[in-house]
Amino acid sequence: MPGRFDYILFILTAFLILFLTGCRGTSGQNSLLGGDERESIPSVPDEYSGYANPFTGDADAIAQGEILYQANCSSCHGSTGEGDGPASGGIDPKPGNIATRQANLSDSYLFWRISEGGLMEPFNSIMPGWKGILSAEKI
Repeated sequence: MPGRFDYILFILTAFLILFLTGCRGTSGQNSLLGGDERESIPSVPDEYSGYANPFTGDADAIAQGEILYQANCSSCHGSTGEGDGPASGGIDPKPGNIATRQANLSDSYLFWRISEGGLMEPFNSIMPGWKGILSAEKI
């Protein structure tokens, strides 16, 4: 019997598919984590600055994070984070290649972007904000 998380994931996935098929970005450019490596990375807002991943090196947390990533992120960012997921073809700007860029991003930046998504300037992407859907611990 599906649990509450399965139901929320189904609704979120259905909404995302509908959104992806009907929307195009306004910029025509790749996102800051997309293909244009010349773009600078914006400063992390104060409310997210100083965040440090409390699970660094924790094998169990890494395994749980992989499950969450595959369930929630891989449809756009791809199973290996290269921005080539099955839903990525219709997205403008294209999802970022987090596989190569992630090592250059702080924990604060990643927590901010995953929490708030990309619907704001300067990103202008359709990446949803996961705050309120996933707990801070899961983000």
